[in-house]
Amino acid sequence: MFSFQKKSVLICVVCIVVVTVSIITYMNVQSKPEQNVYTVVHLPANSITFSEVEKLDAFAELIVIGYATDGFADREHVITAFDDGTMQSFHTNTNIKIKKIVKKPEDFPSDQNELTIIEPVSLDGDIKYTANDYVELQQGETSVIFLLRNSYGDYGLINDNLGKFSLEGISQYSLPESSTSQQLSEYSTFRDFVMKKYNLNQDS
Repeated sequence: MFSFQKKSVLICVVCIVVVTVSIITYMNVQSKPEQNVYTVVHLPANSITFSEVEKLDAFAELIVIGYATDGFADREHVITAFDDGTMQSFHTNTNIKIKKIVKKPEDFPSDQNELTIIEPVSLDGDIKYTANDYVELQQGETSVIFLLRNSYGDYGLINDNLGKFSLEGISQYSLPESSTSQQLSEYSTFRDFVMKKYNLNQDS
């Protein structure tokens, strides 16, 4: 009888430990960003860039604070080609949740909280094409995003990597891995100016 009770208690303890470990493992996996490994192809692109926040602010039609709702692999990736198969253009349609509108055109609804924007990056299988070393918005990472409307009425991110800044700080996903210390310093300085101009912090 006593031996049976000891065995029952031991089994219960083992079950509790197994369940606890499983929960912790699941939570750790859920909290980590995408770990997909892609072959990155960097392509040059003719784009207007600004090295001053005031000029970027004046050029942007829409400035929002928001975050990508989907992981990069789950977004709509668009790649077009010429008749001979040569790549013509590429981009990703990224769904974002808008938490705050900083600047907008008159015809943009003040209460709009969702938007699909264009990012200068795309995915084809395990190959990621990126224009001017652009790094995509990270899922769930709240950022200030600078946008311009194209001739089709779609809003696209402008100013390459200096067109979106995470409110959570600078991370390994802010710039490409190949960035130099000078590029990182310039990015950090630009980000500081953006945060100060719009009075932004992690809780915005």
